[in-house]
Amino acid sequence: MAVVLVVNEDRDVLDMYGAILEQMGHRPVLKANIEPKPETVIASGAAALLLDLEAESDPIAGLHVIEALRADPSTKQVPIILCTAAPEDVRPLSEHLEDLDVPVLIEPFHIEKLRDVLGQVLPPAP
Repeated sequence: MAVVLVVNEDRDVLDMYGAILEQMGHRPVLKANIEPKPETVIASGAAALLLDLEAESDPIAGLHVIEALRADPSTKQVPIILCTAAPEDVRPLSEHLEDLDVPVLIEPFHIEKLRDVLGQVLPPAP
């Protein structure tokens, strides 16, 4: 069981991810927003981060968080999965996200796709 930090401004989406992750045997930590600070991720004990691209005030807020976490040695290796319903906003960022080693899931997606991606980025359970 891994701790998975989920960041999304939409409470219904957060609750959905929480339920899905619990079904998968993970422990979700749900946040409506996150500052691009490594301390937030470290304090949560997250083994992975599911992050939305958009915030109400910034259409690429998630990218700023990703860049800040990748720039810090303490969070550089934390797996980040970008989950978004805005494929048109991701397209111009796709090469940069690939360079940052961030897979993208376009919502809606099948739960199995999330399970597969988490399985690829999380270390095997002991």
